Amino acid sequence: MNSGEVKRIALVVLSFVIVLLSAASLRTMAINVVTQSPFFLYGNVTYIVSLIIALIIVVEMRMDRYVVIPLMALWTLVLLAPYMMYMGSLPIYNDQLGFVSEAISGVLYGHVEPVQGEPSSLGHAYLTSILTIAMGIKQIILGPIIVQLLLPFAYVIPLLTLPYGNTKELTLVMLTILGAMLNPILYGRTPFAWVFLIVFMVFLYNKLSRHRNNHVLSLGDIAVLLIIYVAYAISDPTSLTIPIILIATSVFIKEFRSLAIITMVLWFAIHLVIYVSGSMSSFIGQLLAMIESPTNPVPSLIVPAINPVMKLYDYVREFTVGATYLIGLLASLPLLANVFKRGLRTVNNDLPWVTLYALFVAMQAVALVMSRWGMVPYSIFVISMLPILVLGSIRRSKPLQVLVLALAVILIVLSPVVKWGFSAIAFPTTNDLYEASFITSHIGDAEICVSGSHELLWFYFWSHNVNAPINYLNLTFTPNQAKACSVTAIFYRSLNTYRLDVTIEYLNNEINAMNAAFNIIYKDGLWTVWSK
Repeated sequence: MNSGEVKRIALVVLSFVIVLLSAASLRTMAINVVTQSPFFLYGNVTYIVSLIIALIIVVEMRMDRYVVIPLMALWTLVLLAPYMMYMGSLPIYNDQLGFVSEAISGVLYGHVEPVQGEPSSLGHAYLTSILTIAMGIKQIILGPIIVQLLLPFAYVIPLLTLPYGNTKELTLVMLTILGAMLNPILYGRTPFAWVFLIVFMVFLYNKLSRHRNNHVLSLGDIAVLLIIYVAYAISDPTSLTIPIILIATSVFIKEFRSLAIITMVLWFAIHLVIYVSGSMSSFIGQLLAMIESPTNPVPSLIVPAINPVMKLYDYVREFTVGATYLIGLLASLPLLANVFKRGLRTVNNDLPWVTLYALFVAMQAVALVMSRWGMVPYSIFVISMLPILVLGSIRRSKPLQVLVLALAVILIVLSPVVKWGFSAIAFPTTNDLYEASFITSHIGDAEICVSGSHELLWFYFWSHNVNAPINYLNLTFTPNQAKACSVTAIFYRSLNTYRLDVTIEYLNNEINAMNAAFNIIYKDGLWTVWSK
């Protein structure tokens, strides 16, 4: 065994060790949701040092075929390890609990009930419920949690099969995608559907790369692409991403026109199902509301928050978005240069990707104008187009390789705040679970006013067949606003001082004012339930 092999083994073993150390450190990390800053993960020295070491190992082994192992370790550290902080409570994003209830309904009732999604978008729920039953999981909530933990690997495995020229290209593409992600991969309809989007794009790009001068699609190719699209559509039918990709491709490669038409027909057919199901009206209503009340996105980008910490947090996330689209632009330039240099011989191969980059930028702009932050079009761009743009361009320009690597490293170093800075309003604490359990058990069917619960209390009511109406108060409320409520409760999303831009003293005074005006029937620190 030579020195090179010994070094390789040592680096691989070190990759496993730092993941275990980080997981243990995060599992015992004490966080206070009331005073939790978006930058809280940087306070865990073990985790941050492990992240930096993993990044160094990956860069060091970039020319080694075993670099995949430390890449998976880095992937785990960035996207999965911080869940360990919430394993004692509920590591599911509050917004996604409706999708979780769909999956649970499949286990409880033998059929999936559309709760948060549409009747034609239950692919995630069927797979999760089947997996939960097949694994014999008694605590049903673990089914969605396990699927959530598996999703990052379901994303990365197809990306590993792109036609890389060497492991250096693989490393650069994987670091770029990992750094560009805005959020961890959460359980839900859309993140589940994106697995099929990635598989579709990888299959399509591999097909075009193998047959650069002959783009004839066999019946087998068409069948595979359609099967992947149908799987994608029944998980997230509202997305036009794949038909748009095929339409843009067919403009330059005529063999894809029939496939583009078929997917558009399927898209309309699926939406006919939505219309018949009666859920299209709510979708149209939400869309019209965004169109009728557009906002200028500039103020939200320049002044995204009112206190310095939240401003910095938003600036860091916006820097990530800007840097990612910059990488896409820089990656598009060599492709365009190659087109102009070689003429029509390369138009079919490169222009579809440059065109799609421009379309995704336009979609991002539209999302901002329609009062949407734009995370969905951005995330679709990151997982579908960015790996192809980077892979297609870095082999043509060494300076671009250095620049992309530098940006990717910076984005990964910023990942603890970019991907997990929202945790204070994302994952319920044990305090919230105890409070929700108390309310579910003791309040009965009486109407309750809540602040900061979001979907959590509804989820508890749904899972325990409680039909009590819930009246949602603002995150900051006063006794005068709660005087019409028989019972009032406050949860974690109304307690974070950074999000509310208040001091801990102000928050305590507000709680004390409620204590003086109403009877306390439950108290756990600031988590309180009052009655008249």
